[in-house]
Amino acid sequence: MRVTRVWSAQACGVAFPALLAVAAYAVPAAAQDLKIRSPIIDVHELEFENNFVLGRSKNTVHELEYGFNDWLKLGVEAELAADPGQGLHYDSTALESFLQLTPQGKYWADVGLFAEYEHTARQGDPRSLTIGPLVQKEVPLLGLNTLNTINALFIKQMGAGSVGPLSLQMATQSVVLLDPHFAPGMEYYGIVTLGEHGDEPQHRIGPAFVGRVGFRELGLDAPGGIRYDAAYLRGLTGTTQPNTFRFRFELEFPL
Repeated sequence: MRVTRVWSAQACGVAFPALLAVAAYAVPAAAQDLKIRSPIIDVHELEFENNFVLGRSKNTVHELEYGFNDWLKLGVEAELAADPGQGLHYDSTALESFLQLTPQGKYWADVGLFAEYEHTARQGDPRSLTIGPLVQKEVPLLGLNTLNTINALFIKQMGAGSVGPLSLQMATQSVVLLDPHFAPGMEYYGIVTLGEHGDEPQHRIGPAFVGRVGFRELGLDAPGGIRYDAAYLRGLTGTTQPNTFRFRFELEFPL
């Protein structure tokens, strides 16, 4: 789960405003997974990821993933969550898979498929199944190279405690590839309820940055490195949390 890319230019692609137009219908942050997933898989790489989201409510997600080959990566994650004024508690466990559907750079865009099964900790809470495409494209813009990513994930609750129809969660990111260590940009998140009696639409958008530093750059005689990204997100509707900060770092170990 990352923004991975060879830092070189590619021809034409998709502009970030177009991504926002696609995603402009969107839902509650507490139910939303604030992260950007890349369709690119690094073969035989073990990844330990930590994602922190801070707002009125808080949650942390810790994941272990491994790229078995150039088309399959599997992972397991545990989530801790806290309601406003409460301490963190174990909230859920999830099993996830990534399929890279196109060789990197061969077609108009890099495309993957993500699937996740989540089992909640509290008895009676609904389980959920998430599945959807991951799309990434490098675009030249005003003499600079930008990397644009869309995650369009369909989420369905299951079990006796499930409520509501199918929902569509959108996550988009566009960054300017200035340097491998620091690439600034923007992120947008939202959810659409695909049916009647859904929650009120919510939107959040804000500045972001991504980067990577190798272990050898830090003076460690080892392959791999640390990948990181962060975003400050402003709610665009009255029912959205007004301010949310997210930070993620990932330790990468080629095996």
